[in-house]
Amino acid sequence: NYFKNSKKIYFYVNLFIFLLYFIVKNIYFLIFSNIFLIILNIIFNLNLIKSKKTPLKFTNKIKRLLIVSIVLLALLSIPTQAIPLTNLSILFLPILANTLNLYDKIKNKNFINSAVFKIKNSNAKIIAITGSNGKTSVKNILQKMLSTKYKVYPSPLSYNTPLGISKFINETDISNCDFIILEYGARHKNDIKKLCKTFGADYGIITTISPQHLESFKTNENIYKAKKQLADFLQDKLCVFNIDNLYTKRMFEEKIKNKKSISIYSSADIYASKIKIKNYSTYFRLHIKNQTYNTQTKLLGRHNITNILLCVCLSLQLNISLNEILNVIKHLEYTPHRLQLIKTHINILDDSYNCSLTSAKEALFVLKNFPNKKMIVTPGIIEGGKHQHDINQSLGQMLAFADYVVIVGNINKDAILYGINSSLNKQKGNKKILFAKSLDDAQQYFYLLNNNDNLLFLNDLPDDYN
Repeated sequence: NYFKNSKKIYFYVNLFIFLLYFIVKNIYFLIFSNIFLIILNIIFNLNLIKSKKTPLKFTNKIKRLLIVSIVLLALLSIPTQAIPLTNLSILFLPILANTLNLYDKIKNKNFINSAVFKIKNSNAKIIAITGSNGKTSVKNILQKMLSTKYKVYPSPLSYNTPLGISKFINETDISNCDFIILEYGARHKNDIKKLCKTFGADYGIITTISPQHLESFKTNENIYKAKKQLADFLQDKLCVFNIDNLYTKRMFEEKIKNKKSISIYSSADIYASKIKIKNYSTYFRLHIKNQTYNTQTKLLGRHNITNILLCVCLSLQLNISLNEILNVIKHLEYTPHRLQLIKTHINILDDSYNCSLTSAKEALFVLKNFPNKKMIVTPGIIEGGKHQHDINQSLGQMLAFADYVVIVGNINKDAILYGINSSLNKQKGNKKILFAKSLDDAQQYFYLLNNNDNLLFLNDLPDDYN
């Protein structure tokens, strides 16, 4: 994908020179062309380094990869008859170098083993959270609730891979810790199984299943099977499920022992009702064991109530008092970039961290409840695989209510535009659709908003994303 998109021209130039050699058959032509290709490669990479949002950092690993790449290129160029192959080898040097870079493989294995050793020699219980959305928000809420009684360490940011989790464990003193809260992420079918076997799990929370990472998973059923690996690992141990989602409800029904359910639409072990957004806060009724509690939170949206319920359910099972839980709910702070409300002369809803149709639906539900004009800035949804066009067409239909929609970049532009226009034709609306090359470029349209108007950032991508 990298060569197909970012370096398409570079790829074809390489291929053309490689084929041309068999016509020219001149060693000096090959030497000159290789120098030309290396210069061309440097130019392409310099453009990537110039990215304003996330400039390239020359980490030690990148330096090692560059050294191995240069050595490989030199070795390939020694035999005269092999020189034509250097044209193609330049394309695949990063892959070859990474494959041959045994130092990193050994270093990573030892790094992970060190973290596992620390966990096994501590008394800390592992709480594992997985799902397509909401893992970080649930982790942060749960940490607040459990910290009223226990010493709790949550993994930072969105660390959810073996190396990310190991980095956190190795840098943290967990000797007197009661609970470690970890996010278990997955891009491939056995990722969560590997995380469970590596770090373990004593308790689990499964948030929701939605079409995330379809580029690698291909189908929702594969995502379901991947996330279910946490529930399967827990077996006789407690796992909390959101039964409003068809897939997680199915997991709940298939788990035989030690399970709890939450819902915002139906009866469950713990559920919420009468959810409404008022004065930039969310109000709801919390139902626990035939008792009802009126409460509120500054966190916005129904999905955040789902996140809160998941944490309430597990916290009660871990003997946190209900009064402490209710107090925490009232004082919860936003998780950055997850429908975070920033009040200036306008209301900015920052939901830029990630996006799926499920999370977009909830962000738009919140936006609809705000008075005055509404502008949405979005590059659309990525990693949809063969369904990406349909996903973004559906997103476009959902966006049609806004006063202004700013479509950032070209990757989903046509699909979003088609969805908006098809919805406007049905509604006979006249919304303003605007275009921007990047998020910085989108700022030119912000003058259209007046005091107390609303701006929603729905997902964000690097400027050089293809």
